[in-house]
Amino acid sequence: MKRQPIAFADWSGREYAAIARCLLSGRVHQGPYPVLLRERLAQMYAPSTVHLTNYGHHAIEIALGIFKRLRPERVEVIVPAYICPSVIQTVEACGLRVRSVDVQDDLNVSPADVQAALGADTLAVIAPHMYGCPARIHDIESLCNAADVFLIDDAAQVVGVRQDGRLLGTFGDAGLISFAQSKTIVTGIRGSGGVLLVNRPTWAEQANRACAALPPASGRLGPLADFLWNHVGHVYTGHSGYYLGRALAVLGRTPVADQRATQISHLEAGIALAQLGRLDSLLQDKVRIAQAYHQALRAYPRLRFPQFAPGRFLARVMLLLPEGSDFEGVRREARSRGLQTRTGYAAHVSPGSEAPKAQAMARRLLGVPCRPGMSQADVTSICEELNASVERVASR
Repeated sequence: MKRQPIAFADWSGREYAAIARCLLSGRVHQGPYPVLLRERLAQMYAPSTVHLTNYGHHAIEIALGIFKRLRPERVEVIVPAYICPSVIQTVEACGLRVRSVDVQDDLNVSPADVQAALGADTLAVIAPHMYGCPARIHDIESLCNAADVFLIDDAAQVVGVRQDGRLLGTFGDAGLISFAQSKTIVTGIRGSGGVLLVNRPTWAEQANRACAALPPASGRLGPLADFLWNHVGHVYTGHSGYYLGRALAVLGRTPVADQRATQISHLEAGIALAQLGRLDSLLQDKVRIAQAYHQALRAYPRLRFPQFAPGRFLARVMLLLPEGSDFEGVRREARSRGLQTRTGYAAHVSPGSEAPKAQAMARRLLGVPCRPGMSQADVTSICEELNASVERVASR
């Protein structure tokens, strides 16, 4: 089997040309691209207003800050038990309490579970579309409106996909988009870009002031080099984090990611503009790859693709291993066969909550390659090798 690596972005010559223009002009951190990006997104997401920052979770922070000022007596935020840990960290950093609810087979919360969790202390609900799979956001919006609870439509992993005629991210009171690796639009890693969508016009000025007060971007060439190594060269060299970790260990230091909120850089806004110019093809390719996996997996019924639906965009392909599988053993066996895989998120269950499905699925979800240009033969080979890895490990 030929090597089948994970890809963290779909970059073409347009993205590299945008990088070259920024480097050659000497305008890496400041320049016209952030304004152009905001204008482009504002046209796309109107009537929602668009506000740029360097991390998607800073968009959540700004939105929660607005909510807290309006409902200071409420202290609880409902989130799925299967979610990016940065969301949990952001809620807690805002001085709020997390209440987790279980997810369904598609890794999203159900309206019924959200309704059961609503209470007098509930300030807001954060409803992600996990890996791009759309949640029942219209129904969740109706519940939140009836309960006088704020809603953040977390479209971090998906851009340009509609439900009920509306773009994901425009439901509820606020939405967000992230440009970090493995999303729809990818500009890099560690502070490479995020978007706050304000869906209530009266709050636009508050969001404008919060974003205008952010310091300018700085230090973006290091993360760019890191991303290029991991995205382009990791198949041949291994991940840079491995070498960096070893070097820092010799010096007695540990790496620390810069989590400060800043404005988005000129460099990364330019990359985002380049990707928005071919958004339709990016979406269509991921739809095609998901369909190819669905087709190939018919021969391997022990492997499940729980988020698949015909025509559905998915930012990642996450397969569910059989119950009782030795998860790490399967990953090692697959790696020995040239198949790179990735883990999903760990389940987060808040005190007093239960989330058996999220916990069970998190232990068995395995991400597989869904890089641009994959053929049906590539996907069929991956499914064959993964199934063989499961059987080999189970037989030991």
